[in-house]
This record gives sequence, C-alpha cells and structure tokens, in this order.
Amino acid sequence: MKVAVTTSREDAILIAKAQDIAQSLAISYIPRKRKSIDKLREENDLNYLLIVEKQQVLLKGETVLFWHPNMAVPRLKALRQGKNDPMVEAMSLKPGYQVLDCTLGLASDALVSAYAVGPEGHVMGLESSRYLAFMTKWGLENYQGQNTHIVELLSRITVINEGYEDYLLKQDDNSFDVVYFDPMFGKPLTRSSSLNSLRPLANYKSLSPEFVARALHVARSRVVMKDNSNGAEFARLQPDIIVGGRYSSVAYGIWEKK
Repeated sequence: MKVAVTTSREDAILIAKAQDIAQSLAISYIPRKRKSIDKLREENDLNYLLIVEKQQVLLKGETVLFWHPNMAVPRLKALRQGKNDPMVEAMSLKPGYQVLDCTLGLASDALVSAYAVGPEGHVMGLESSRYLAFMTKWGLENYQGQNTHIVELLSRITVINEGYEDYLLKQDDNSFDVVYFDPMFGKPLTRSSSLNSLRPLANYKSLSPEFVARALHVARSRVVMKDNSNGAEFARLQPDIIVGGRYSSVAYGIWEKK
C-alpha cells in the first residue's frame, strides 16, 4: 500500500506539520503545488493521500476518512441519560477498570468504554494498521468539538500501533480487567461513510481459539467479542455466554475468567 502526505494548501505551518507526519510514518511528503488531490494521487501512484488541513487530517482514497466520535455520540448521550449500553453490559464495566481494546479502529467503542470506567479507569487500544492508528491517535489528541463530556474521555484512551497477537503474548496474567475484540465484519452492517472508508485499511484476520485462551490469561474478569448476530464466529469459538442480537444486528460473546 502506497501512502504519502500533503497539505490542503501552500501554507508554511501546514507544510511543517505534514513533514513531521511524513517523518513519523516513514512516508513521503509531496508538495501541493496547486494540484488537485486526485492529480497528486495519479502522478505518484498512491493508494491513499494524507491531507493536512488547519484543524483536521484527512485520509483520501476512493473515499475520505477523518476522525470523529461518530456513533459514540448517541451512545454516550444514552448512557448519560441513565440508559443501558449492550457493550458496557456485556463487558460488565465498572469505574476504575483497565480495558484492553484489541481492535481499536476509530475508537468508537473505546470512547464508550472510557466513559464507563470513569476518570480512574483507562482503555489501552491496539490497532494493527499504522494509518488507522495514526488517524485515531491524531483525532483523540486534537479533537476540538464542543461536547466537553467527550473531550474529558480522550485522555483515558492510549493508542498503540500493534497487532493484538504480539501484544497479548507480552502481557502478564491478570494485566487488564476486560479484554475486548471487535473483529471487522466481512459483510458490513452499516452504510456509515466513515466505517466503509476504513474497510480497505482494516485487518480481517479471524480471532483464533488460541488467542481467546491467551486473552483469558491476560484478563482479570472476562473476554468479550462482538460479532454479527447472524455470524458463525460464536459457533466456531464457543463463548460461555452470548448476549444481545434478538433485536439488534450485533451480539456479544463472553468468556468468564475461571
């Protein structure tokens, strides 16, 4: 996959930011020179082009990806109103919990987890794609939305660009209260433009029984996996409990720590 970085316009501050990003990701910086984004992609045979704007970084391929709290917003609103969230219930999150989110993506679930664990808790988010990890880390560090309750959650999430297999093998037993997996569905359940735009970057590797077992060693309480309610992963992996799915397109498999 070939990716480079440019700016939305010729501006010294934006150029400096773009060059810093290029260095951190070990990719090329391409001067804009008043050329269109599509022209730059075509001339340089790029799959994606990171575009540095004044208050945003975009990832342009066939569609445009940028970081936003997305579906976490209505879920957080519901929680603040005292309503239940199926993921929070499946994970049985409590204030002060330490959560390992093995498939961070754009951190929508992680934001909800960060709310549930409170200011004393924390979410460690793993993302194997360096570009998704960059976009999410940048978004969490630079979000300037007016929702102060979301801004308060950002520092409770740490982004690590690493696959969960390598990370889990390095962790001591009982390192986190809950370990969470949300593998990318092979068949999309939503027409969300943000989700669909990240699909070419996502890791579609299936969770193996061996790493469910390893995650159970790392967890103090339980391991939870989200799946399509009509999917075959639960039949293959045999969680102890399956919750949700009756009136929803997703369900959660739970493995309790014995």
